[in-house]
Amino acid sequence: MKQLRLLAATVLATLPLTVLAKPGASSQKLSAKELQQESLLVELTGKDISKENDITLYAEMVSAYQNDDEIAFKSRLQSLLSRFPQSSYADNALFLAGRMAVDHNNFAEAVKYFARIEKEYPLSNKVAAAKFAKAMTYKRMNLPEYALMTLKEVRTKYPGSPESFRADAEIRMTK
Repeated sequence: MKQLRLLAATVLATLPLTVLAKPGASSQKLSAKELQQESLLVELTGKDISKENDITLYAEMVSAYQNDDEIAFKSRLQSLLSRFPQSSYADNALFLAGRMAVDHNNFAEAVKYFARIEKEYPLSNKVAAAKFAKAMTYKRMNLPEYALMTLKEVRTKYPGSPESFRADAEIRMTK
């Protein structure tokens, strides 16, 4: 029953975003639909997600990650990235999403999350870690040439970082 409620909350949390994206919809219908969806979401989860800030959403994501609750995690991730794309927690959230995908052996999804950090948050402190994690994901996917290429990139782009030392050690182990 709890999983059904979480699934319903996840689906409902995405609805206002898709409703808002439809062009030509009248504002009166939108607000009535939004109110209906929000009240149902509050009834199902006991929380009004629209009133949560980025810190609360990120804290709930970390909790869901620690409990290995993929549904709750992805729902909070989507909410955080859509409502607060410039949050200081967005890059960390994507990194956690990549780690969770690796933990569940969903390597393609993990690589996408790590690549998003590089693309969308190039000045983030997580870029080197994301690039190294992407290399290790390639290694687990049995793609050693991509892993080696990415490890060399980490070593040259981020010299002196902990990831560059780890990349150097990984490169030496492959030879």
